[in-house]
Amino acid sequence: MDLNFNKWTKDWALMSRFFKASEIALITGRLKKLEIQNVVYCSFESRFARSGGLAAVTTNILPYLKEVQKIQSVILMTPFYPNLIDKTKLKPTGKSFSVPFNSRKVQVNLFEYTWKYSKPAIGSVTEYYLKADGFFQSGNRLKDPYLYTEENSQLNDNAIRESALFFCKAVPLALNILNIRKNIVFHLQEWQTALIALTSKIAMLNNTLESCGTAQTMHNSYDSFIPFELLSRITNGIPRNKLSSIPGNGLTAYQIGLQLTDAPVTTVSEHFAEELTRDILQTDYFAPHLQGIFRKSGVYGVDNGAFIDLSPDYAKKEKTSLDELKKIKLQKRKALLKILSIYKPKELIGGLTYKGKTISKLPDNIPIILMSGRYDPLQKGYDILLRAIEKFSEDEIKVIMTPLTVRDSDLDYFYEVACKCKGNLLVYPFRIEKGYNELQTGATFGIMPSIYEPFGAAVEYMANGTVNIGRATGGLVDQIDAECGFLFKENAVFCTLNNIRAFVETGPNVQMRKSNPWVQNMADNLYEVLKKAVHIYQYKQDNYYKMILNGFQRVGSFTWERNAGKYFQVYEKIAKI
Repeated sequence: MDLNFNKWTKDWALMSRFFKASEIALITGRLKKLEIQNVVYCSFESRFARSGGLAAVTTNILPYLKEVQKIQSVILMTPFYPNLIDKTKLKPTGKSFSVPFNSRKVQVNLFEYTWKYSKPAIGSVTEYYLKADGFFQSGNRLKDPYLYTEENSQLNDNAIRESALFFCKAVPLALNILNIRKNIVFHLQEWQTALIALTSKIAMLNNTLESCGTAQTMHNSYDSFIPFELLSRITNGIPRNKLSSIPGNGLTAYQIGLQLTDAPVTTVSEHFAEELTRDILQTDYFAPHLQGIFRKSGVYGVDNGAFIDLSPDYAKKEKTSLDELKKIKLQKRKALLKILSIYKPKELIGGLTYKGKTISKLPDNIPIILMSGRYDPLQKGYDILLRAIEKFSEDEIKVIMTPLTVRDSDLDYFYEVACKCKGNLLVYPFRIEKGYNELQTGATFGIMPSIYEPFGAAVEYMANGTVNIGRATGGLVDQIDAECGFLFKENAVFCTLNNIRAFVETGPNVQMRKSNPWVQNMADNLYEVLKKAVHIYQYKQDNYYKMILNGFQRVGSFTWERNAGKYFQVYEKIAKI
């Protein structure tokens, strides 16, 4: 289905604050003649610097934009993180340039990586990495590109903002040095690249670039306040008194970027697009400052494609019967139990047993529940599941968690619950070296109790033949339905701004949330849906295995071909202002 842009119109209000009428006329004239020949995908995540879903999107979408939409050139523009990226994996381009920034000139060296792909056709795209001393200095044990210092969140935010401002100033200059000067679409990802909607226009005015437009995708609503004093570092000829005519002493990156972008603003799932203007978590807590912009110009959902293919054990069979499916699934379960019985690194928390003895003898009717991924106390809901599993008796369920944590103290609650639920909970607090595939394919249920989830990875569980249970939020609603999984949600009466604020203010100390009615009700409702899922698995096995088959069909509905086609529709709006 095509995106409906009938109500979208370009908002010129902020343009007139930054630019003169003659400058706007010049920019408009060049945009109207723009052809989609060069797509420059701008992201603070890459194959070598991963945090959340953006890295996975970045390493999937580019070939489909190039091959399916027949775009002449598609490239990635991303930072080089000296503490995270092995420079030997990249090739020097021999090109460098200087960026005027904060009263000095900063040298930027360009490195490249050639990605050779085989889907949807055989070809390659080039990824460019911007290396500049003093910037992009994140460094941590998770290799998270957004984590510069673990001790002080304000210093961390300041460091990200400084690098983001520099990147947005540098990208148009990088295109110039690469001799890519016209018919450019900058596809901007997240707030860190949003100000390219401003710097690219300045680049047209000073003839650094001939013609370029911008499209913005929000993978979440995180934002950063940019004081005008700092903004002036990237605005070249725009005088300070021009900026001072805007009320207040600054705007956020999205308040600027979303109003200066040249195409409809998108996010990564249809339901999350709705939540950005309807869910109290977004409208009153994370993004109240953006609601006026959304009301004027809208925000449109473009579902991601599936990040993995259907498991080969299922894909090789044209049609799998329930009996065949059950046989394969039980084989996967046995493989998982074998791994669990022998892979026991010293860092493990808790352990799985059956009747106090080895897990290898676990009966087939006791479900194995998996929750995996990075630990984010504000988003992922690990503590919600921990609260729920405390309610189960010994040997009623078995739970495996693989949280990737930053601080040792992040694991305190995991230790607490592992002691209370002895034999029912096993925690791998690190990137596991073996058994990841067995976890994904052998588990009975995959759990995503996310506080919010713009897209999520429910289809990854489905592709591996594992039924998903998720909180009814964001992209999980688009992926999971009653035919292929289970959704739960807290009662609306508990979702209040006061409860949300109290939740966020606990920070990483999730034990402090135990008295929060919102959290309590979330965990209670997750417990109830778990009980329902366990009952179906134990007593209505045909229904359980039909869910797996239906999940395979759901996976097939999330394609990168479809994703690329919708983004091309977005790009086409640039020349129709």
